[in-house]
Amino acid sequence: MTPSPRCFELTTPPFRLEGGAVLPHHHLRGFWWGPDDDLSWLASRSRLLPADDPSMHGEAPVVRDAPLDVAPDGRTPRSALDLPTVLVVHALTADARVGGEGGWWGPVVGRGEPLDPSRMRILCFNNLGSCYGTFGPADAGFPTAGDETAPPTYEGKGAFVYDPRMPATVTTWDQARSILLGLDALGIGRVDMVTGGSVGGMVTLCLASLAPERFARVVPVATAPRSTSWIRGWNHIARMAILGDPGYPDDPWRGLEIARQIAHVTYRAEPGLADQDLPHDASAPWHGQSPLRIQTYLEHQGRKLRARFSAAAYLAQLSAMDHHDISRSPGEPEPCECWAAGGPWGEARLRSATYAVGIDSDQLFLATHGQRLVARLRSQGVPADGRLIRSPHGHDAFLLEWAQLRAAMRAAWAMTPVDE
Repeated sequence: MTPSPRCFELTTPPFRLEGGAVLPHHHLRGFWWGPDDDLSWLASRSRLLPADDPSMHGEAPVVRDAPLDVAPDGRTPRSALDLPTVLVVHALTADARVGGEGGWWGPVVGRGEPLDPSRMRILCFNNLGSCYGTFGPADAGFPTAGDETAPPTYEGKGAFVYDPRMPATVTTWDQARSILLGLDALGIGRVDMVTGGSVGGMVTLCLASLAPERFARVVPVATAPRSTSWIRGWNHIARMAILGDPGYPDDPWRGLEIARQIAHVTYRAEPGLADQDLPHDASAPWHGQSPLRIQTYLEHQGRKLRARFSAAAYLAQLSAMDHHDISRSPGEPEPCECWAAGGPWGEARLRSATYAVGIDSDQLFLATHGQRLVARLRSQGVPADGRLIRSPHGHDAFLLEWAQLRAAMRAAWAMTPVDE
């Protein structure tokens, strides 16, 4: 019997971010779906949320004024140790609900699907610095980039350099360490497959670099081992839209809407936006000020994000993307026991069987990033393969092309890990 998916919460010890700021506490929100006898294990290690808890539905940020009070008893039944574990890492503004009702990857997660909760445990954590239950800028006590009373710093004719009111820098290394601490709190040492798309794919590669012995299979989707100037350039424009809003930092609602509109264009490709080419009302007489369909479409996307996401958390996630580079050794000054320190870093660090999934029309993360990763890993003797998803939809195809994604996940699951 496969029960309904559940969300859970747990706490781990505080830790220092790579940039130096110290988190006063570290709570995580997670998603679980697995066989019925696995639920007692989860309840022994975390605090289960009621099935009807509205915060599970990801329709608004989860804001806390105080840290969680979770005291698991730490028991780990034998069945939990034997059950295969799949870890999924979500993208920029998603939440931990990867499957079930409202799950953002629902068509590949479910009974009979490649990620089948009747045969395996499926986990997903809300990313550090987000706003859906894991500690982030929407919570009281989350550190800022500096003295909040200091004025923003500019260079030349208004060029932005630094704003101490921004959230403390969070990197994909930090987000990976957060997840590793969550796995430790659950008593999970070995993960049979870790996968994620876009930013989730970035964190996936960081996990496999920090703790190569813990992940049997790694499936990065529509992502890259490091950010490019193209990605960072778009992020800069989106960030300036938020910081330039007169309501910043209290309520830069219009800036967040515009930032989302900018991002959404990069998530798509021209053929996939063809149905937005016509005026909003093609039957009405033409007028120079008539809104075009693409305009109303993007405004709708901006309003949707503004209603459900925190502008400060959005800034934190953009920063994580900007600093992503698995060839750069993590700068955390006090190495955590949850990962094995030392170099070399980059692709040379990876040991897991890797299946890289790219998208032929992706204009944000070019498919060549995954293809080059596969070639480098093969040259090192690491099992590596990949697949190219063909789609008119650009980067967002990893959330749309379900048949091709199913095939990719099944192929990835069929790979033989190095130690088997």
